[in-house]
Amino acid sequence: MTTGLTRFRLKAPKASVCYMNWTIDAYDGVAFLKNESEDGVVSVFCSPDYAEETERIIGAFEAEGIAVERLGVNGGF
Repeated sequence: MTTGLTRFRLKAPKASVCYMNWTIDAYDGVAFLKNESEDGVVSVFCSPDYAEETERIIGAFEAEGIAVERLGVNGGF
């Protein structure tokens, strides 16, 4: 098992942030979303072991038509 956290920084429409948070929360233990600012910037944190699954969840938001702007991925938190 890998230690630390992987962080996906995203920008999404403010109206979609709550939906994204609820959806990620429904994946019990895979990841969690932290709202970073009033303008839709969020961080999604996960174990590196769940980074691929988290990437698929983010891709599913895009496939649903949510305009997700990827701001970067950082690890080791």
